[in-house]
Amino acid sequence: MNSRINTKSFETDFFIRNQKHIFFSIILLNISLVFLTKFYPSMDGPAHLYNSNLIANLIAGNETLNIFFEFNQVPVPNWISHFFLSIFNLFLPAWIAEKLLLTTYISGMSISFRTLIETLNNKNIVLSVLIFPFIFSFLFHLGFYNYSISFIFLFTTLNLWFRDYQSLSKTKYTILALLLLVCFFSNILTYAFLGITLGVSILMKESSSKLHTFLNQAGKRLFKLFFASLPSLLLAIVFFVKIPFPSSTQHYYLSELFKWINDVRCLIVYSYNGEEIFSEQIFHIILAIIIVSIVSKKKEKKTNFMSKSLLIVTILALILFFIIPNGFGAGMMSDRFCLMFYILFVLFVITKYSLPSKSLKFFSIAIIVIHLILVGKHIPTLRNMDKHATTIHETAKHIEENKIVLPINLSDNWLEPHFSNYLGADKPLIILENYELSVHWFPLKWNKNRPSCLLDGKESLSNKHWHPNTKTNEVKEIDYLFIYGNIKKLDQEEWSDLNEILDNKFKLKYKSENNYAYLYERNFQNK
Repeated sequence: MNSRINTKSFETDFFIRNQKHIFFSIILLNISLVFLTKFYPSMDGPAHLYNSNLIANLIAGNETLNIFFEFNQVPVPNWISHFFLSIFNLFLPAWIAEKLLLTTYISGMSISFRTLIETLNNKNIVLSVLIFPFIFSFLFHLGFYNYSISFIFLFTTLNLWFRDYQSLSKTKYTILALLLLVCFFSNILTYAFLGITLGVSILMKESSSKLHTFLNQAGKRLFKLFFASLPSLLLAIVFFVKIPFPSSTQHYYLSELFKWINDVRCLIVYSYNGEEIFSEQIFHIILAIIIVSIVSKKKEKKTNFMSKSLLIVTILALILFFIIPNGFGAGMMSDRFCLMFYILFVLFVITKYSLPSKSLKFFSIAIIVIHLILVGKHIPTLRNMDKHATTIHETAKHIEENKIVLPINLSDNWLEPHFSNYLGADKPLIILENYELSVHWFPLKWNKNRPSCLLDGKESLSNKHWHPNTKTNEVKEIDYLFIYGNIKKLDQEEWSDLNEILDNKFKLKYKSENNYAYLYERNFQNK
């Protein structure tokens, strides 16, 4: 009898004792997923690769590209992924540069979260596996790399702040200022929530004091925080003053947003019906953690200022999720707030509640299993999209450097509108489909003095528009037409003007074996 009890106890303890090794093993497994394909395809990912390559070439002094592109003089966020990719691009091919960035993201997100949990509530360190599903979020698979990476700086900064709150020296405030600055250059929304969390934590920490002491202590702390935040705050002010955002009131119905919370919409990537049944279990597990903690009386007897602070910003994120229109600002705000809410909610629950060891083991294993099922469901789609990405990237071998390319997207996959940018991932090209230059919050923009790019003397087609420069008299003819996707769509009447130009002014230069990519070059006599 005693032998059975000891064996059972050993099994339970074995999992808890080895939780660190299990955690880092899953990090390695997650990183290995990035290496299952040549590219890790996403909607915006190819644009990031292309523009990072442009940045590297501009820094290297490419005079042709300098005619068409220039650096955004406004200090915008969304620099962090471009910065690292540009550095990697100087000596590595794009597909390896991307893998280095994603490896850094996966390991950085995992380790910074676990380190923060050690500070917030070390008893729940086993539950640090909760971060894994959120690493591979919907927004990450859309290519929102800067927003995804910004959570590393959120976790790192909060860890410094909460761990050393009572002993923050001038040196640590300097480090805090640098972390806030890097967070700003990652994502403005995460930066805002980070600043709010730090400010709220001061008020919560000093709230138990008498009014005079509270005003004195909180005032001093807030002033030091403001001073440390000043460099990034000034940049944020300049950003909002200088950068226009499109106005849109597009929003989801409340019933749908409530469903998003239950389904954990931020984890559903390719198939809502196929992934919802698993993603929603994460929400149910979080609720179960709270219930089991309360029933087993494991909840912290005295609420600390860390859990209070996290609760307030979690509620704030949830409120904004429901009231901010999805089309506000840079768009997709509902998706952004959904992920922000869940990240903060998880931090609050882990900080506030504690569990018996058996429950810790059960919930941790359940989270790991759900995470692996979800990422497993992503693999077939990723591999299929990677075939398209690789095909496009290979097509670039048939294009001369520094030439002007007009892409025509005929893909049936809604995630492939920017896949033409894989052409320029390693080669300096002027690709006329570049959404980052169409908005104002990325590192590069169109040079206002660039030549206007025309197709057989035309500034647009009936079913295709690009960005000719109407403020200049200098013109350049487009050198290549790149068509990818379902080529049969060209038979439709809406493409009649394009077909006429292809017949008379261009010749087929290259066709991929899978009939996905077609490259047409302007006829020699028309050059």
